[in-house]
Amino acid sequence: MMTADPTLEGRIVLITGAGGDLGAVAAEACAGAGATVILLGRTLTRLEATYDRIVRQGGPEPLLAPLDLAAATPEELSAIAGSVESRLGALHGLIHCAAHMDYLGPLRDVGDAQWRDALDVNLTGAFRLTRTLLPLLTRSEAAAVVFVTDSEAERRRSYWGPYAVAKAGLEAFALVLADEYDGAGTLRVNLLTPGPVRTRLRRKAFPAETAPGPAALAPCFVDLMRSDSPYANGERIAPAAVEPSVIEEEIQHVRT
Repeated sequence: MMTADPTLEGRIVLITGAGGDLGAVAAEACAGAGATVILLGRTLTRLEATYDRIVRQGGPEPLLAPLDLAAATPEELSAIAGSVESRLGALHGLIHCAAHMDYLGPLRDVGDAQWRDALDVNLTGAFRLTRTLLPLLTRSEAAAVVFVTDSEAERRRSYWGPYAVAKAGLEAFALVLADEYDGAGTLRVNLLTPGPVRTRLRRKAFPAETAPGPAALAPCFVDLMRSDSPYANGERIAPAAVEPSVIEEEIQHVRT
């Protein structure tokens, strides 16, 4: 059973990629702190697994929102916003955990489809969903949007291809959005850069890496969704340390 933590009681939070490693941790952490969570992702069976864990542990019943952000129509996005508003009446938080990476190698070898897929999931989908939900977010008390990014987007190193480009674009979008709402008091925007965390996506690039599991980020997700969050608008949160020697060793492994 979940502990009786009222930190997010009454808060409503939508998580993208809620069937993935980080998204499931974010959803379960927020639900464990009392929030009602909306689980958005493209694979229904994975969303249902996250749903079942939350209900089994005694959290508020989540809402399921199966949707492929890369292919979503404007009507489907509007339907998500309309459903949240009609059923729950507010939206206090949006956590972008959805991510896609299927290529590591030289940019000269990137195909058009690979480029589009990386940008559609990691950047364009996040932009379109955020834009659709902004009116509902800004009408809700102490609303927050969190974009989970990647330390490799900051590094801008060779062979990270369209994934790094998309994540760098996501960071730029988040910071521009934060600046637009700075001082308005209606929306807080943050970047979360976890560093090395043992997820399925991370293992594609660093199969031999020893790193903490995603559950280590649970308290951070809760703090970011609090109405009295300790984080300021536009702030980047980087809770995990990166060991350069480990990263360099793994990058060499990828290159060879």
